[in-house]
Amino acid sequence: MAELAPRLKELTQGGYKRAYRHHGQLLKTSLHVLVAELLDSLNVPYREDVPVPNSGSTIADFMVNGRWVFINGPSPRELARKLGKNLRRCVFIRREALRSDSLDHGIRVLTLEESGDLQTIFLDDPSFNFDYAHILPRSEKCSVMHGHTSSVLLEVVGRPIDGMVVDFGVAKELVRSAIRSLDHKMFINERYVMKVDSKSVTLKFRTVHGDFVIKAPKLTTVLMPGEATVENLAREVITRISPGMPSNVTAVGVYVYEGLNKGSHILAQIHQDGKASRREQ
Repeated sequence: MAELAPRLKELTQGGYKRAYRHHGQLLKTSLHVLVAELLDSLNVPYREDVPVPNSGSTIADFMVNGRWVFINGPSPRELARKLGKNLRRCVFIRREALRSDSLDHGIRVLTLEESGDLQTIFLDDPSFNFDYAHILPRSEKCSVMHGHTSSVLLEVVGRPIDGMVVDFGVAKELVRSAIRSLDHKMFINERYVMKVDSKSVTLKFRTVHGDFVIKAPKLTTVLMPGEATVENLAREVITRISPGMPSNVTAVGVYVYEGLNKGSHILAQIHQDGKASRREQ
């Protein structure tokens, strides 16, 4: 009973530890189990918890075909000074909280190859300005319909082909196309939809000022999966730009301004290691 007392005290305080097992062995996370099961199913030999030579106390989660695999561990930047050129023998796997869309599993795999390093370009153009209206029912100030003049700054990360990540003209048209579909529109959370017909959308929601019922033209209303914040607007913009990017582009980022000197930034991976990813719809 004395041995159980500390554990019982921990449970009464809401604490618990989740165990991940693979072939009777305890592993750190479910992602570790996933990698181990994948290697087993492919009959690929591997070792676990392998010390990395000449790196102090660095331990790789797996050693596979002469490569050190780190799962949710140190970043390449953290290991660069310790490993030097051996950094290219490392594989980094992590699960990110930020997803590009509902089909994004959030698992990122990074290897540093000899051929072609990632490079970033950015575009900031007056033609990337647009106007919109929105309502935030839970905000005292913003629960009344109002508008903003906004602008977009685009960044593109990829492996250059013939010295070019993406043609500036192609990237500009992708941004302009996304903006045309959002310009002079009203953004509102889709949960407030009460009725939809061929021409209009009827919205009903409660704010700190009272109940609102709005009947808006369908063509000028953009229904969003969340509140019409600038953060969610940035997500809306990036989902409209990303599908048109070439396969050598690994990530796309946008800065969306709400008026002047404030806004939101989002960076989402769209292709793995510069190669297009096929998604089942």
